[in-house]
Amino acid sequence: MPEIVLRQARLDDAAEIHALLLRLAPEIPLLVDTIEREEALYALIRNCARSGESWVGCDGAGQIVGCVVVEPNQLGRHYAEQEMLELRHAGAAPEYRGEDVVGRLIARLLVRMLPVAAVVNPQNRSGLAACLDKLGFRRSGARGGEQRFRWDPGAGG
Repeated sequence: MPEIVLRQARLDDAAEIHALLLRLAPEIPLLVDTIEREEALYALIRNCARSGESWVGCDGAGQIVGCVVVEPNQLGRHYAEQEMLELRHAGAAPEYRGEDVVGRLIARLLVRMLPVAAVVNPQNRSGLAACLDKLGFRRSGARGGEQRFRWDPGAGG
């Protein structure tokens, strides 16, 4: 299989990231059963791509085969303090799962040396929780069955 190239997501990648996440929706799982929910997902993807914090993995033809959709977390943030990233969605095309695309993309986030938070749905079948464990994220309190993860720079992860 050709090498997967990792790069920051661009705004013009939004449609391709959206198509990939729709393809992966049953295993993540994403609720995209109405046009309004699909449009909300697309708007989130555009905002996250615009932030410069999201990443994609592309095959030799330049097609997006994996993504991490990330946004700066604004809750409780004060000017220039407590910057944190929130991993909103992550996934890779099934035919590229053996390439650890998602793990490599998340590792690119960690280079920023900012705290990263993620919530994984208990019905997630993509292996994201195991990937986060492997990368040194720690599990924190769960609510409603959700698995909450956090990575902090210098905390052994």
